[in-house]
Parts: sequence; structure tokens; C-alpha cells
Amino acid sequence: MLVLEPIWLYASVGFIIVCARKQILALEQKEMFSNQYFTAIMIMVAAVFVPVENWILHRQTAWETTFLFENSNDSTLIAFATLVHVMVSLGSYWLSFKILHKYGEDVLIKSTMWAFSIFFATQGIFYETLMYPGTYAEYHNGVPHTFWSFFVSQTFIESYIVFFIFFGPVFYFLAIFWGSGISSQEKYGFIFRLMKEIVAHSAIICMGYGVLCVLGLLPMKFTLWRVVPIFLTTLYLT
Repeated sequence: MLVLEPIWLYASVGFIIVCARKQILALEQKEMFSNQYFTAIMIMVAAVFVPVENWILHRQTAWETTFLFENSNDSTLIAFATLVHVMVSLGSYWLSFKILHKYGEDVLIKSTMWAFSIFFATQGIFYETLMYPGTYAEYHNGVPHTFWSFFVSQTFIESYIVFFIFFGPVFYFLAIFWGSGISSQEKYGFIFRLMKEIVAHSAIICMGYGVLCVLGLLPMKFTLWRVVPIFLTTLYLT
């Protein structure tokens, strides 16, 4: 979904940099865009992320554009999405590199994990649009769909299952195996740190959302189960 993809890209790019933090910290500022990590990230974006996302945009135009457009027959939309993905990837790499060098790995880890958490939590809280499995016409005619129907829809299969079949192995390889330079012991300790962040985020988001519900500051239809997708972050990272 175009409205959330910048968050996802920052989280993905930042996560790869976090995993290779020792090697990247050894780089000088002038080497920011002339190293193997930058090259690998941009190849991943150009060869995997952009093609798959453009295929999804063509197949699920209404959902990808939060039901602003019904189809993507006009190549302008595809071109715009491609430009956004490339520019956000470049910006995410630059920002992650700067954060790592200026503030250290702890801050980068927190910002990356918060990006993953916000991505999933936002989808659940605003599921009527961000997880709506129906067509463009159904959405604008107010045809209701349940929260759980999204997970058995063609939209979910193409936008998540197909996406992760292509993106998941490449992302995991770059983050965990290629160039990370960490031992098995370090890897398990690192994963534990990430999981602590996710658990803390889940607690903060759920508690904050729950307080808003109890105080009546949200519409009555905003019940607590909307925060369920936040736990998909933990599933994804494990």
C-alpha cells in the first residue's frame, strides 16, 4: 500500500544496515554511497522490491492507492510509484547511515523497530481502508467486510504472500547471512534485543490505544482487537 510503503522501506533498509552495523561504522562519510552495502540495498530495491510492488499495484490498484484509483492503466501511476520507492530507499539509506554514525546502533535499532511496529499497528487500527479486501466499487458503495476476511482474500495473497515469496528470502539473506559479520552467539543476542523492542512497542501501542478507547476519545467501533496486527511484527521478524 503506497501510503505505508515509505515506512516499510525505511524499516527494511535500516534493518539491513543495523545487521551490518560493525562494517558500516568502519566506513568514512565519503564512502557512504561507494560501498557494497549501498550497492546491495539498491539492487534489492531495483531488482525485487520495485518490480513486485509494481505488479501488485497493477493487480490491486484500488487497495494500493487506498481506493483513490480503480485501475493503473495509465503508466503515470506506475512511474510515480517507482520514483517514490527509489527516492525513499535512497533517503532511508542516507538517514540510517547518518543515525548509525551520529547516534549509535541503539537509536537506529529503535527507529527501525518502531517503523515495523507503526506499519502493522496502523493497518489494524484503520483496517476499514488499509485492510479492505473488496473492490473499488464496493468500498465507495459502503459494502462492509469483516477484519478477518482480508486474510483469505485475493488482495492478501497477492499483496503479502506473493510479495514475501520474492522479497523475504532476498531481505533475509542480505540482513542475516551476507556481510553481517556476526557470530551465532552475537546473532542470538541481537535478535533478543530486537524482540525486546517489539514487545515494548506492542505494550505501549496497546496500552495507549486502550486508554483512548476507555476514555471515549475514539469512535465506538474502534475496539481493542484492532491492535492485533501489531503482533505480526514479531511473527515476521522471527
